[in-house]
Order: sequence, then C-alpha cells, then structure tokens
Amino acid sequence: MQKVMNCLYQVTREGETCNLLMIDDAINYILDISADTYEGMLFQMPEKQRNVFLAIARDREAKGISGGAFAKRHHLPSPSAVVAAVKGLLEKDFITQDKNTYTVYDQFFQLWLERDVLNR
Repeated sequence: MQKVMNCLYQVTREGETCNLLMIDDAINYILDISADTYEGMLFQMPEKQRNVFLAIARDREAKGISGGAFAKRHHLPSPSAVVAAVKGLLEKDFITQDKNTYTVYDQFFQLWLERDVLNR
C-alpha cells in the first residue's frame, strides 16, 4: 500500500487530485520497474522450487500442498518433492505460511507473475 501511495503522490501534480483511475497505472508502473528484478529472482531459483513457487502463485492461496492432489494438479513430481521445495522457499522468504495455507510473500511479485508469466 505504501509503495502505491508513494507512486501516486509522485505522479499527482500540484493542485491536482489523485483519483481511483490512477491506481492501476501506479501498480503497473511498479510492476514494470520491478520486472527485471522479479524475472532474475524467478530464474535464479532451482527448477523444482520455481515450479512449486509458480504452482502456489497460480492458486494464490495454496492449501494441502503435501497431498498428492496439489502435485498432480500442477504436474509436480511428488508430494515429498513439493515439501522439500516449500522448505527452501520459506527459508528464502519467497512464500509465507499461515496454518496450512501458502502464498507468495511479495504481493507485487504475485501480481507480476499473474500479469507476465502465468497468463502466457
């Protein structure tokens, strides 16, 4: 939220009023300037971690990742491989866990994935 508000402040000229239509532009601007960083982070991940990371991003809120259904739905090798990848992703703060739900930690990274990677 802070990042979006700072961007909106920067693009709103003196005497003008910021409006709701500017929010999408601000978010897209942030995604555009972060794209190279996100792409680099994504492709520096080991392949198994990257595949699990993308599966979590596809689900937005991934549950039951240690079960066979998650692995099968996302064409991942096995539940044990998913659990091992998740451990590494949690250690590197790429994902977060709340009870049995996993999400991408950086919501701008999630939005970039949805815009530029997952919809290809």
